[in-house]
Amino acid sequence: MTSPVYPDYLDLSYRPDLGVITARWKRPVISSELRAGYESILRYAASCTDCRYWLIDSRRRLEVDARDVHWLTTTFYPTLREHLHGHVFLAFLAAPYQLGYIQDDTLPSLPHTHGNYCSLNQFTDEGDAVQWLVAQGAKPISQVV
Repeated sequence: MTSPVYPDYLDLSYRPDLGVITARWKRPVISSELRAGYESILRYAASCTDCRYWLIDSRRRLEVDARDVHWLTTTFYPTLREHLHGHVFLAFLAAPYQLGYIQDDTLPSLPHTHGNYCSLNQFTDEGDAVQWLVAQGAKPISQVV
């Protein structure tokens, strides 16, 4: 069996000790790459055991198009529970300068829960993002051997 191929603009890794998937965008992406990247993250998560805690490192990406945000919130996020058999938690890691780009009056403030399928939060510090995921139910760092 061959290993799945993931886009070269996205680095995916899984920490079974924490139960956290990390997805790091390696460069700015266009709309089709963003959508394909999220589909890749979902396929990767579905291949792991209990991969409902995601750290999404967006520090190398630029602003996201409103149409992509609409796609995420209305099409992609609602499928997460169905594919991963539970509520999914997404911690977005952004550079401080990106916070202005991410603000949008049409989007709910973070942290936010979308229906019964996912919860989102945003951070500028990776440690804080992991701590939030642990508080949501990811394996506590103190249990890591």
